[in-house]
Amino acid sequence: MPYENEHDTSKLLRECDAGIKMGITSLEDVIPKAADPELEQILKQSRQEHIRLRAETERQLNRIKDKGRSAGAMAKSMSSLKTQLTMQTGDDTDAAMLVTNGCEKGIRTLNKYLDKYHYADEKSKRLTNELIAAEQQLVSELDSFRN
Repeated sequence: MPYENEHDTSKLLRECDAGIKMGITSLEDVIPKAADPELEQILKQSRQEHIRLRAETERQLNRIKDKGRSAGAMAKSMSSLKTQLTMQTGDDTDAAMLVTNGCEKGIRTLNKYLDKYHYADEKSKRLTNELIAAEQQLVSELDSFRN
């Protein structure tokens, strides 16, 4: 069991690491495009929360002597291209939809990994649930911009 615990902990934290990095990059791509000051503030606050979660993820990865991982180059390129194309002619509604879609995908993915890596330690599971909650909070806060 100890090996499974270490393996699952490492894998779960790596997935959190990659997702957080992708989320921060996406938020940084969208923030300059936000016209509404309230939307811009929501996105900036979420970026700060993601940065905080990234630091905690890094601490946990260091604890188990793991370097983490970044999202794949193809995924990052596709996300960046989608953001650029959407925001060329898009407005705040499009920005909110773009971020919401990313959050919803992240939530589904993290829940899948929580199930897959069920031997992960409680600290990494708690961090994953914090990240899911942050994504859900952002979706909720963006609700008024999607209508």
